[in-house]
Amino acid sequence: MKLAQKVAIVTGAARGIGQSIAGRLCEAGASVVLTDLETSDLDGAVESIRRDRPQADCLALRVDVTSRASVETMVSDVTSKFGRIDILISNAGIWKDLTRGPFWQLQNAEWQRVFQVNTEGAFNCAAAVSPQMIQQKSGRIIFIGSAAVGEALAHVTHYTASKAALIGLMRCAAKELGKYGITVNMVNPGQTDTGGVTREQLEMRAQSKFIQRVVMPRDLTGIVTLLASDESSFLTAQQINVDGGGVFN
Repeated sequence: MKLAQKVAIVTGAARGIGQSIAGRLCEAGASVVLTDLETSDLDGAVESIRRDRPQADCLALRVDVTSRASVETMVSDVTSKFGRIDILISNAGIWKDLTRGPFWQLQNAEWQRVFQVNTEGAFNCAAAVSPQMIQQKSGRIIFIGSAAVGEALAHVTHYTASKAALIGLMRCAAKELGKYGITVNMVNPGQTDTGGVTREQLEMRAQSKFIQRVVMPRDLTGIVTLLASDESSFLTAQQINVDGGGVFN
């Protein structure tokens, strides 16, 4: 129970990686707020966590990470209920519904949509929780990036660029928040079995890795839990690739 008495927010938690991380944080003893735009899926995620972990302290909040007002309301609601915010897992992003194609054929509206969610959404959340963490003189901010930043994947340039931008945000935020005892890090999953690509494609990609199996959402949960805990209090401004080997910082 290394996260006992900690309060965590996980964005994009209705399914996939976010839901899996939220469940693991509950298992580690944290009170967890799952947020997403999809309220029906979000309620289902909370029910699933409680079914597997009857003692889990978790709740659902509908949040639009692209709206600073929505994110600030989230922070207000969480602090009103729990009195603090210890952990932010900034996971919300567009992947499954990407418009794929050569970068020169991408429309500006699609480029902006991806950056608005994947990059601006992460900025909004980190900026909103920082004052509370500064007041506490402690906190953990973890961005879920992508191992695609270290590769050259065809037809998802907008996605890769939006995640690459998080590196700069992570490093600058870590520098500015370090004196308050707040760490900021980034976990980069490889292509994960969350429905964005076919299982056949995932298995083909896995053959080029050191560990030749498909990345599953649960593969992210261990390192995220470590980064969220006091055991990582001297680790900040770092990227950690969780892709079975093949991408290096």
